[in-house]
Amino acid sequence: MITLAVRAADPDDLSAIMELELAGFDGCEQWGRDSWEHELSHPALAVLVAGDDQLHGVIALRIGPDVCDLDRIIVTPGSRRRGIGRRLMTAGLELAAGRGVQEMILEVRTDNESAIALYRSYGFEQFSVRKDYYGPGSDAMIMRRPLGDDDHD
Repeated sequence: MITLAVRAADPDDLSAIMELELAGFDGCEQWGRDSWEHELSHPALAVLVAGDDQLHGVIALRIGPDVCDLDRIIVTPGSRRRGIGRRLMTAGLELAAGRGVQEMILEVRTDNESAIALYRSYGFEQFSVRKDYYGPGSDAMIMRRPLGDDDHD
């Protein structure tokens, strides 16, 4: 397990976040630079990064009054299976719960077994499927998890 600080991202992190995006997703699923600039500047959105002198992961959250959407989580391929995704998930859940959000929801490819296992380990449960969400034959599992006082200090 790698011990890395998790902190709020800032505009200076954009280039490193784009490197994570390019390494973490296939071309048709990648977010562009404009999308990440929006994530970093919009007040209802939160972006957290894990790293030291180099970023190893990022999580993007859309925090509403009652529901938080986990829009993106990326761990660089060379740093996977070292607890970074868990650190980001924990920080994201704590942030959302600390803002009074009642529930977190997310979409995940139905064939992304490692991500599904991570989400289930945090108590997320499937409540729907979106057919062809990621393109023909690539469905999305919609998962949700209630948030409460036990999700933050």
